[in-house]
Amino acid sequence: MKPLEVWNLPVLGHELWELLSTPRVEADRNAGVPEHELATRLMPALASALESLVHQHAVDAVWLSGGLACIDGFEQALTTATTKLGRPVVLADSPRFAPVHAGLGLLKSSVAAREALCLDVGQTSLKCASREALQVFERDITALPRLFIGMPRPEDGHHIIAAVRFLAGALRALAQDASVDALCLALPCPLDEALVPGGCTYGWEGHTTLVADILAEARLPGSGAVLVLNDAELAAEAARGAPRLASHRRILCLTLGFGPGGALLLRD
Repeated sequence: MKPLEVWNLPVLGHELWELLSTPRVEADRNAGVPEHELATRLMPALASALESLVHQHAVDAVWLSGGLACIDGFEQALTTATTKLGRPVVLADSPRFAPVHAGLGLLKSSVAAREALCLDVGQTSLKCASREALQVFERDITALPRLFIGMPRPEDGHHIIAAVRFLAGALRALAQDASVDALCLALPCPLDEALVPGGCTYGWEGHTTLVADILAEARLPGSGAVLVLNDAELAAEAARGAPRLASHRRILCLTLGFGPGGALLLRD
């Protein structure tokens, strides 16, 4: 699997995230665009991006997931917009939760976890899964304002403390005092080999102890494996197990949420 940086892909005179993102949908809603037209307005940017990425990476299928794919009429608009792409474009059966389901499956198959948790950290909300439950925790942008790339970060680091508490609180609520023997944590940013995060609107780029801070704050009962990866990589794991993609070898995986993320799934 290979992560792809797609949020800043040049599309129709803009960066892709400006035209295909939650802020774009929010701006359209605030401008009075009817709900049934929102998905259609996203399609020119998505179709242009897919045309570019499909040929650049020589893929034979496309997999889409993410909360943005849940807005009214998205699937119908997608079918119309991608008829000329020449590749199957598959939408996850549960676009918002497909990654966390895949995370639980990955833990159970790789470490034989009995009590596993998966936390898919979005820049708008957290998607969480355990064996018993699915939960969503919406980000309060008053307490956790969006810090776009290029904006100054608070020098005292209180934004990182607030983000850590937000994520850790979601983990505690999901665990419900059960002994946890495996955790999958998907972050909406690049990660290097030492798990130092890159940029996103939480503003935690370069914070070397981010993952350790989250785990320490969560104080989960039990101990075990912790798998940390990028959220688009987790979405690609969902694509790996999709029956409709079983015969495809090179799959472009896009997760559509606050902004677009990407990964390339390569089968042996």
